Amino acid sequence: MPSLSRSWSLFRQSWSVLMADKELMVLPILSGLSILVIVLGYLVPLGLLTGFESTEELSQGTLVALGVSSYILVFTAAFFFQTAVIAGALERMRGGDPTVGSALRAASARLGTIVVWGIVAGTIGWILKALQERSEVLGRILYGLIGVAWSLATFFMAPVIIVEGRGLRDSFGRSWGLFKQTWGETVVGSAGIGLITFLATLAVVAFAGALAGAGLVLPGVVIGVLGVLLVMIVSSALQGIYVAALYRMATQGEAPAGFDAAMLRAAFGPKG
Repeated sequence: MPSLSRSWSLFRQSWSVLMADKELMVLPILSGLSILVIVLGYLVPLGLLTGFESTEELSQGTLVALGVSSYILVFTAAFFFQTAVIAGALERMRGGDPTVGSALRAASARLGTIVVWGIVAGTIGWILKALQERSEVLGRILYGLIGVAWSLATFFMAPVIIVEGRGLRDSFGRSWGLFKQTWGETVVGSAGIGLITFLATLAVVAFAGALAGAGLVLPGVVIGVLGVLLVMIVSSALQGIYVAALYRMATQGEAPAGFDAAMLRAAFGPKG
């Protein structure tokens, strides 16, 4: 229960920062639009090649190439805009007044590293996903755990890249080093945001379903789709803010404005 309480508190503190800079929510919207363009950019030509029917006529190599490249592009786009969210949050935490433009400029200044990281991490992510899908139950669990470990090791990649301007190898080592300072509590707030996002999504779907069940099908569908999209947008922005706060605490030893210092400090300590 203390972890749940801490998760809720960290969620509220991240929310307060977001409410001070609501424009940061524009960045997840741009991320979603860019991903939609990428997906359509692959699906439409693929559909034209196959007559919008089975892809069995395409070679395995073609399908793999399409799958890997699309996965890399989607990951890179998502990482770029999440890095921009974190840049904006860090600007606010330094006492600035971030805008969508300033956040995008900060991320664009590290575009080369972001793209290279997108290629590396996107490829690794696709490989793990492919291996998991082709494995039996134990294999799926194993590759799932490897995926979780990879996510934890790269937890601080975005703020390290945006603030410290290191090369890819140094950025990964720095991210891993920052995470090793914790007992695993670093992800408490992140998991809490995920849980609250899940519950909010369930609430939206339940409400939309109730409307549809009452005969208001179109309003139910519209509210359901828009509501879920809004939850995802807010969740993405909150996640970036939380990572930024943890990074600032880990590197400077002080909590940013709006965050409880003792609560964030509880996330850090020697592993022993």
